[in-house]
Amino acid sequence: MSECCTSKPSDASNRESVQQASCPICHAKGKPISTRTVKSLVRDHTRVSQDRVYWLCRVMNCDVVYFSEAVSFYKPDLKVRVGFKEQRDPIPLCYCFDYTRSDISCDLSLRGETDIPDRVKAEIQRGFCACDVKNPSGACCLGDLTRAIQQISNNPRAEPSSQPLEGGES
Repeated sequence: MSECCTSKPSDASNRESVQQASCPICHAKGKPISTRTVKSLVRDHTRVSQDRVYWLCRVMNCDVVYFSEAVSFYKPDLKVRVGFKEQRDPIPLCYCFDYTRSDISCDLSLRGETDIPDRVKAEIQRGFCACDVKNPSGACCLGDLTRAIQQISNNPRAEPSSQPLEGGES
């Protein structure tokens, strides 16, 4: 597998020993996020400082995506739609290979199955993923793909879960 979808310490995971932070809007516990991820996805990257610790808010109904002690970045501040914060299509799931929740839903309704995770895994093995700079969670999308498949299989007409997800990792 490519480096971006394997377990390895990142500057974000090394920050977990830093004081835990809560989202300034919804007060949910933030997940450490790499400055590299934030800088690559925020429209005005000049507002991102290497000297700050950034956190990710995964609560769907909160418009904050990234925050630090000094600045918050909201959904409109990002270059991409944030899949875990969206309730209407297109809901991105895989940012490297452009798969959405509706792609999975179509596969499941037409064929009763989907090979999207297998296609993504094949591309990852070829070294063509960049989750750390394309995915707002900074993590591999395979976990999000699997959760979406389970949700859609269990209830095809259901909206995406409004529960905060614990990662983005597989």
